Amino acid sequence: MDEEESKTEKRREAISKSLLFKGPTVVAALVCFVAFVFSDAVGLAIVLAPNLLQGTFLVALAPGGLPAQGFLDLVGVFMVLLGMMYVVSGVLLWSEVYWIKGVFAGIVVSVVGMVASGLATTFAPGVAATGMIVNVLIVTLLATETWEATRGMKLREGPVMGESP
Repeated sequence: MDEEESKTEKRREAISKSLLFKGPTVVAALVCFVAFVFSDAVGLAIVLAPNLLQGTFLVALAPGGLPAQGFLDLVGVFMVLLGMMYVVSGVLLWSEVYWIKGVFAGIVVSVVGMVASGLATTFAPGVAATGMIVNVLIVTLLATETWEATRGMKLREGPVMGESP
């Protein structure tokens, strides 16, 4: 029986060290980092080369072309700043000390991103849909982590995955 308990303990240690089993918070942090890349890339493209995006990402609102360049610049800068806020959320979520602040920041940033995606459906439907999916994923993961925390983290303290209690 001691050998079996030793194997179980080794498996628990291996799982606790594994990045994949750190919980939804780490996955949400990774999604935040992906959202940063997406948001900043789209924001910079909108500011630097909106004509190249016409017809693929950007849809003309009126006959004759894209929205005014000033509006596109404002949207691009907003996207870059939103991307930076995703990085802050991801870093906080990754921290074992500040993860709860990361949950709050991640939810706030995702709500802002969802509102922006909703507003962007008129001139950038593809980007808006992608942004909405990413933000819903972040909020879902953070809600799952918060739910686990309120249950006393029983899932992490319980039996090893695949074992009966």
